Order: sequence, then C-alpha cells, then structure tokens
Amino acid sequence: MTRRFILVPVLALAGCTAGMRLSAEQVLSDAAMTTAIKSKLAREERLGTITDIGVSTTDDMVTLTGTVADETERQRIAEIARQIAGDNKLVDALTVAGSPAAAPRGPATQK
Repeated sequence: MTRRFILVPVLALAGCTAGMRLSAEQVLSDAAMTTAIKSKLAREERLGTITDIGVSTTDDMVTLTGTVADETERQRIAEIARQIAGDNKLVDALTVAGSPAAAPRGPATQK
C-alpha cells in the first residue's frame, strides 16, 4: 500500500514534463534541486523577501526568475544557486527593480 502512495507522486511529476521525455528519476532530481535552492534562499538572512523569486529546474538546468531589490541581492541569489547546482547549468534571468529590464511593458507604457 505504501508503494502506491510513493508511485502516484512520481507518476504525477513525470507527467509535468510537458511532452519532454525525462525519466522519473530526472524529474525527482530536478524537483530536489529546486527545493534545495529555494530552502537555502529562504534561510538566507541577508536577502529580503524571496516571494518574487522563481526557481525552476528542468533536465539539470536551473533557471532563476523574478525581480530583486538591487544588484548585490541578484548576485547573492545567483551565488547560492550556483553553490547548490554545482556542475548543472544556471540561467540567471533575475532583474533588478528600477532597471530598464524590470520596467513594465504594457500598452500604456509603449509609444
């Protein structure tokens, strides 16, 4: 009976690969990597809130997204992620609040 409960989440995670052919082990490894990075960021005292920070891992590639307060915070988040990711590829797509890349680009701001 315990095996059914363990197998169901594995199968559910395997279905989240959106058509990609990743093994259940890879999906679990990616999920563990994401969880480890998010946990470490949450415990980091020098960081402000991390609610606007996204961490995702797919096929051993870690991607950081969201907006941070300043360049120092961006660098610290990337450093923590690199420490945990090790040899895995890291894509730092974080933007700094107030920078042109972080500015809203809706119809009201376009000319």
